[in-house]
Amino acid sequence: MRILEEVISLHETTGEDTDRSSTPWSDHADFKPVADLDRASRRYKIATQEGFAVWRQWGSGPALVMLHGGSGSWSHFYRQVEAFSGKYRVIVPDLPGFGDSADSVLQADPDQMARILAAGIDKLAGPEPIYLVGFSYGGIIGGYLARLIASRLSGFVLVGGVGFEARRNRVDLTSWRRLSGVDARRDAHRNNLAAIMIADPARIDPTAILIQQANAERSRHDTRPTAQRKPLTALLDESKAPLAAIWGEYDQLAAPYFDERRKWLAERDPDALFKLVADAGHWVQYEAADAFNEALAGSLHSFAQRGGVDRHFQGGQHGR
Repeated sequence: MRILEEVISLHETTGEDTDRSSTPWSDHADFKPVADLDRASRRYKIATQEGFAVWRQWGSGPALVMLHGGSGSWSHFYRQVEAFSGKYRVIVPDLPGFGDSADSVLQADPDQMARILAAGIDKLAGPEPIYLVGFSYGGIIGGYLARLIASRLSGFVLVGGVGFEARRNRVDLTSWRRLSGVDARRDAHRNNLAAIMIADPARIDPTAILIQQANAERSRHDTRPTAQRKPLTALLDESKAPLAAIWGEYDQLAAPYFDERRKWLAERDPDALFKLVADAGHWVQYEAADAFNEALAGSLHSFAQRGGVDRHFQGGQHGR
């Protein structure tokens, strides 16, 4: 795909935030660690004929690309950035239609979204092999992306995977859109975290609520039409990427149907690691960050043992 413009570094050298107007969460003390981590990133806007995505990078080393879930942004991986940026170059976009990236039509073509992301990876990672992590809806978009970057994809980790042939639970969410008060909206976001994201109500802390609010209230894309088509099986069978999968033990969408998911994963990749993280829900990487990070590190190591990315980085930078 032809890139319309060179990479625009939004605040790589100044560290200045490019955020627009003040929001109900931006000045909150419990959101400050998220904002600080954002300011510490190298942030880029990469545009194509079909739209643009805003990307954030931290650290150096093998490229680790993380795709957030529906009604999300890069901050779905807030508790992974520091844990992995010491060894990896952590690269996280806001998917088109979410966060700081370009608007998309409500039922945006997922192939189009994948092409925008592939263009960003071309610019930021070049020909390097990469690891890919997809959370929830990000796993579906990762499947579309995997077809475009299959030759350099050294491993794909599904987190709370959806969009394939396995039973899932129906979840009823609280509507916040017509609520005018800040407290009323935050209560609705707390309710939705409990309904679909975090299993233990005691772990729904103020930062989680503010992340949920910031992400949900900036989302402009309806994920349901793509997810309901259950495209992930065919996508993964086409890309043939090495796989691993991580779910929270109490994932509100998946539990208790994990045997079906284990079987489905083994049919795609018999060597794939399958991990259940104890006492965690769908947003497992936030609720049980330490256990999740250990599981993700193990998955990435398994790819390296199977001939993945890390072998390209032995003997100095980029193996050179």
